[in-house]
Amino acid sequence: MSDVRASGFGTDAGGSVEAIERMLARPRDEVVRECKRYVVGQDAALEEVVGLTYSCLQRMEMRARGVDDLDLPRACAFMLSGSTASGKSFIMKVVAKVMGLELVSIDCSGITGAGWVGDSVSSELRRVAGVMGRGDGRPVLAFWDEADKLVRKTREGGRSFDSQGNFLKLLDGGRLELAPEAQGQHEVTLDAGRVLNVFAGAFMGIEDIVRKRLLAGGLAVAGDGDKVAPGLLTPDELRSRMNLQDLVSWGFMPEFVGRFGAVVCVPSLSCESLRRIVKGSERSLERRVSNLLGAGRGFRITDDAAEKIAHEAHASGLGARRIDQIANHFEAEATVRLHADPDVNRATLGVGEDGKLCLAFDFDEDAAGEKDAVVCVEDDVAGEGPDADGLPAGVSRFEPNERLISAVDGAVAGARWSEAAATPEGRELLARRLAHYQRWRVRDTRSVTGAELLLEAVIGYLAVNRDPDMKQTLGNVCALLRFAGIGMRDGWTYLDTFFFGRVEVCGLRGLEERACSDPAYCSCDAVRALSCYRRYLELPQEVRTEAARLAEARAEDAAESEREAAWLRADINAVADAVDKEGFGGAPLIF
Repeated sequence: MSDVRASGFGTDAGGSVEAIERMLARPRDEVVRECKRYVVGQDAALEEVVGLTYSCLQRMEMRARGVDDLDLPRACAFMLSGSTASGKSFIMKVVAKVMGLELVSIDCSGITGAGWVGDSVSSELRRVAGVMGRGDGRPVLAFWDEADKLVRKTREGGRSFDSQGNFLKLLDGGRLELAPEAQGQHEVTLDAGRVLNVFAGAFMGIEDIVRKRLLAGGLAVAGDGDKVAPGLLTPDELRSRMNLQDLVSWGFMPEFVGRFGAVVCVPSLSCESLRRIVKGSERSLERRVSNLLGAGRGFRITDDAAEKIAHEAHASGLGARRIDQIANHFEAEATVRLHADPDVNRATLGVGEDGKLCLAFDFDEDAAGEKDAVVCVEDDVAGEGPDADGLPAGVSRFEPNERLISAVDGAVAGARWSEAAATPEGRELLARRLAHYQRWRVRDTRSVTGAELLLEAVIGYLAVNRDPDMKQTLGNVCALLRFAGIGMRDGWTYLDTFFFGRVEVCGLRGLEERACSDPAYCSCDAVRALSCYRRYLELPQEVRTEAARLAEARAEDAAESEREAAWLRADINAVADAVDKEGFGGAPLIF
């Protein structure tokens, strides 16, 4: 990204005013109606978000016209609170698209990891400044996702603050001078007054804080003054009564929370809303798949199938994400069959006599011969039986190449791998040694960065993997990397599956939330490896593919050349010596 030396109204105030005027020219109700074409079941939250966005844009317009900041309301920022898969990110993406705002999505969970390049608030603000500098004067919507990860729990059960203080000047709306953080960078000036900051998080357990506050003061139901026991309220009802003080009680700094204008509750999607996402809305799954198939072909979902998918998605707690997971297999089967067979013009997803989802195909009347028109696939409604790829529950899709494992481990026999990999620091050094291979001819320097991140994540995860049969050896690492770029459905890869287990875990977000209640998920090594892997996924696809290839190339070379093996053993032993000399500490892990 090229650096922007100045990003402010002073550079193009007229263009900024015109851009904002165009956004405000559309009536708010019209924008809400347009957003509802995409967002299902979140009408109240959507209306509140659009209203707050309009208010912020009006402030920006007046400021661009020369009105003093002191004569205007404070800079705009608000918080979205909602459980996983309630649609927080999707709502902001839709609002930004409909209103024409430049959107920059930022993951706060990486910011809390001190010492990693690219994780500081300043470096993320440089991204915002870059987008603002390339734009046509439009304001930028900075969406800070996973904001609850800015607060970390301490070992004593309290809370510690990591990066919140770095946001204060941003939320005040002044001009920020961002100092260079790497060689070749220049100082960047960011006009924070042109940035709408929206924070979002799941805030696991905040319902208890709201309940205690309500119990202490009594709860009056709006409109009639009657008292209702807080214990009778659902989690969504408790969240709807959440205020800024609850965020302070949850662990945020008062100075940080005091700069927010509101907390918007995004409730969990109801079963009826999920059914409309499957069938019955303008952007339903049924219509989206039909669009994918093209003209002359159709995809229909019966009412029974829509109800079944909606109930499963609601029970899983994964919302609309679970809908896509269930439907992906049937969608792929319909796409292949309808494009391969000219006699087939429609696929219907229904429920068979055995209660399982079945895909049926309709044929033209002129089609010759008898054809099997039904393909039944068992679903996983009860959490038992096969997973999303048809494998039995608990069976990993990762099938290690035993030949590769044996060859690589034989080539490095005698090297002090276990000593070098016994600490997080050692695993990081190993990853860098493996990634920096002098014989590589790298077209893109990001490939080496991607290889480092990928290796570090894999090595770190193997160290904390709960599977007692999975040993942490270089051979296992290389065998796993072989699967890194092999995609499955919807961009999912075998490497994702190895990291996150079954698809129901729903990636990093679900894993991080499960860590709040299951200590097996929240070791420091696991969080570090997962944070590393998240950044790896942010690299372009071609870089990730090249990184996966480079990451296993050296070990494979060592398995074929004794000279390469000797160099690799020397590097591993050098890391072991460095770990021992530095005294990183920590009891050796047992595998």
